[in-house]
Amino acid sequence: MAGPLLLRRSLALAIALLATATTPACGRSVPASGPVTVRATPLPEDELRAATRLGPGARLVEGWWLTSDDPRLGGLSGLLVERDRLVLASDRGWLWTVDRTQPGAADLATGSWRVRELVSAGRPPDAEALAHDEEGRIVVATEGTHGVARLPAGPAGRRVELVATPLPEPLSGLPLNQGVEALATLPDGRLLAIAEAGSDDLHPAAILGGGPHRALVYRSAPGFAPTGADQGAGWLLVLERRFSPLTGLAARVTAAPVEQVDVPEGTIEPSTEVARFAGPGVVDNMEGIAAEPIDGGDGLRLWLVSDDNFSPLQRTLLILLEWRPQALARASSRRFMRTSSAGSSASPTERR
Repeated sequence: MAGPLLLRRSLALAIALLATATTPACGRSVPASGPVTVRATPLPEDELRAATRLGPGARLVEGWWLTSDDPRLGGLSGLLVERDRLVLASDRGWLWTVDRTQPGAADLATGSWRVRELVSAGRPPDAEALAHDEEGRIVVATEGTHGVARLPAGPAGRRVELVATPLPEPLSGLPLNQGVEALATLPDGRLLAIAEAGSDDLHPAAILGGGPHRALVYRSAPGFAPTGADQGAGWLLVLERRFSPLTGLAARVTAAPVEQVDVPEGTIEPSTEVARFAGPGVVDNMEGIAAEPIDGGDGLRLWLVSDDNFSPLQRTLLILLEWRPQALARASSRRFMRTSSAGSSASPTERR
């Protein structure tokens, strides 16, 4: 049974989540330009590992708590990994970037943090997901307006004007704050958009681009909802989140063969769970995921980020995993060998 402290924290967190679910992004003051300092404090390894359950081939690398005196840091819902930087989108309309010293590096202390203002139709957009289009430009999925917008090409300025393209049915009629939170670039450059809203663990989805859109459905685990997506090494990776007043927040990373996405009018059903996170004080409101290949091409590096809802009860967390899908085949082979061995050693009566 949950203790009184967890119940009080869960109640306060539920109020914070409800407030953000019913209040769209609003106006904000823009601090003067200048250096932006973000502190990346490593999470206690024992606590992080205790809250993490890993699937075959998955390894927990490290986690950080991101803090800053700059009031714009927070609400990070979208995450994108590029060769020499991470890109993060806030649901208050801020676009953050941090440089890396080399591809795949996890050292954020030497990174250079920058922030840009996003504006759509004269107001800050509720940016919930990031991806690349077929030309490599950054695409932003927005809630409330339920659209997608491409960052304009050209020199980067402090203010970016977005022109959002409305999403087609069934994604256009979603609840105000339960729109597309998972956006992934497929190998051919099309976009897969998955909604947080759902019924009976089925969430509307669609493939955008390359002709008429294709409607799909994503099946989450019971009580979970998709909040981020990416693809790599032939797999679609989806981040799912769950909130319960009794047990608090939980998250999981799922994987499905990317060719499953191309089934007409089909249902995307994850075939494996890469990792699951649960535990008070360690796991938070996980909303963004980004994948990049590990050197050698035999695995993926998975970055996860949490949305703190600009609440003092929550934290902005950045977690790094590694996943080698080849381990799935080895695990299946071991299970087959154990089953075969058990069957061959059983008596005829036992085998019947």
